[in-house]
Amino acid sequence: MRNYFGNDPEFHFQFPLDGDCLNCYDGQETPEGLLITVRVNGRAGSSVAVNEQPAEWNGTCYTCGILLRHYRTTLEAADLNSGEKTSIAVYKLHDPVGKYRLSSDDNILFLQDINDHKDTYQSIFDNPYLAVYKKAHDLYGACVHINIYYEYTEEEMKDFSAHKTYFNLSMMTDRFKPEWQQSADWLKLSFHARKNYPGKPYQNATIAQISRDIELVHREIIRFAGKEVLPPVTTLHFGASNLAVTRVLREYGYRGLTGYFEIDKHGEPLVAYHYPVDFTRHVGGRDFWKDNQEDIMYGRIDLVLNEKKEPDQLIQKLEELKGDPHRAGFVSLLMHEEYFYEDYIGYREKFEQLILEPCRWCYEHGYRGALMSETMFE
Repeated sequence: MRNYFGNDPEFHFQFPLDGDCLNCYDGQETPEGLLITVRVNGRAGSSVAVNEQPAEWNGTCYTCGILLRHYRTTLEAADLNSGEKTSIAVYKLHDPVGKYRLSSDDNILFLQDINDHKDTYQSIFDNPYLAVYKKAHDLYGACVHINIYYEYTEEEMKDFSAHKTYFNLSMMTDRFKPEWQQSADWLKLSFHARKNYPGKPYQNATIAQISRDIELVHREIIRFAGKEVLPPVTTLHFGASNLAVTRVLREYGYRGLTGYFEIDKHGEPLVAYHYPVDFTRHVGGRDFWKDNQEDIMYGRIDLVLNEKKEPDQLIQKLEELKGDPHRAGFVSLLMHEEYFYEDYIGYREKFEQLILEPCRWCYEHGYRGALMSETMFE
């Protein structure tokens, strides 16, 4: 198994780790860049330098102040006595603090509704579900990222009491394409999965399967909404994949993936793609991390809005989050579409408030709406 921590040898970086994305909470902002204190594990009594700057022994490790001037910085630690060297690459992202985004998973029903009303709706925002996100944007500057399915089948219908009919994206009207394109600066559509069931569809998927499903969704998004709405970031259904699937996502333009990066009650990674338990904890403890070997950036989803029934419960979670210096920089909110509908088994009566109140909290605490891609990439 790949050693994500890179700490098998006696000589290695303790902080930061390879791929860490650093901000003002990790050091000190200066006019020249971000000044951080690097920690290196090594043998006492040796002579160590980081990027040719002498490091000092503090009794447990070697420390050295390093100025990060650019988006990417390579750090090389050298033991001048033994000749050992170790290197990592870390990132100083563009304006990563004081931003928030709103995303939504499991989406397709709102598109079916827009298509069903293509002769009466004057705007995509006449759809009552999408109107909630428009309100979040208009009131609190929210940038909205919607991850969508290709089709809605009888298997999905079992979760709803009211009758619905089969729908797939090839049936979606392109009448509103100009409006999608005009809204693309704050509203994005991306691949999520072919459909809702089964759960974790790509955990053991083949390259052919994930490629086929991405192509189906991308083809139709471009047809009815335009390539302008396709971002280089998505959240895979259940955030569960194998390495081959993750590489295919990268090949199809997804340079960034988002997930929970938590550990479930069984001690297993939750919405963490293919990463092992210990490293899932590390990624989940920060806003962003980049897998340098696979050239993919990951963003931490901080709060799943439909997990609570009352907005006050979400605000309490946000207050707690604000006290975590490694996750308070960029706040990522997530909703799931199905909770909007009264006939759904998990219907949230206060769906609109569950979206608007967290957005209001973010805005009033100085956060401004942003697409994750605006921060993730150089």
